[in-house]
Amino acid sequence: MRTSGWAILLWACVAACASEPGDGGDGDGDGPVEHGHDPRFVGLWVVAQPFHALYEQTYYRFEADGALITGASIPADCTGHLDPHCVTGSVANCVPAPETSRCSADLTCVFGATWHSLDATTVVIAGDCSDERARDIQLRLAADAAIETEIGGDATVLAVGGEAGWSHDNWEWTFRKCPAGTDESTCSPGF
Repeated sequence: MRTSGWAILLWACVAACASEPGDGGDGDGDGPVEHGHDPRFVGLWVVAQPFHALYEQTYYRFEADGALITGASIPADCTGHLDPHCVTGSVANCVPAPETSRCSADLTCVFGATWHSLDATTVVIAGDCSDERARDIQLRLAADAAIETEIGGDATVLAVGGEAGWSHDNWEWTFRKCPAGTDESTCSPGF
C-alpha cells in the first residue's frame, strides 16, 4: 500500500502534538506526570478570614490521593465577604496596595477538586476560574507545620496558572489544620 506525502505529514503532526506540554503528560509521551501528596497537607483544614469585623471560614479536606473536598462555609448563607464565591479559598488577578489588605479583580479562581504538593511547604490546588479556564493555584505555607495546627498560619500565593501578580481576593486568610479525628462540627478554628 502506498502512503501519500500528506498522510505522512498528518501522521507526523499527530505524533508531535500528542506529546506537547499541557496534555497531562510529561512531554515525552510516557503518560501523565505523577504528583506527590505530602502527608503534611492530608486532612481537614479551615481556611479563615478572621482579622476584620466579620468572620468567614470554609472547610477543605485534602485526601491522600489528591482529591480536594470543599466543605461548609460560615456564614452558611454566604453573605458579607463570602458573597462573590461562598468560599474562602479564592484568589484574584491583583495584588493589594500596601495600605489595604484586599483587592478585587474581574478574573478570580476558587479551589477546585484536586491538589498536589511540590514539597513540604508548597501546595498546588486546581483552580476553577471565572473565565472558565482551569489554572493551578500555587501556595506556600510556613516551614513550621506546627503553626497551622496551633494558631493557623498564612499562605502566600506564589503563582496562578504560572503567573505572578495574584493574591487572596478578600481579607487576610489563615490556614489551620484540624486535629486528627475531628470533623467540621468538632474542629474549632482556634482564632
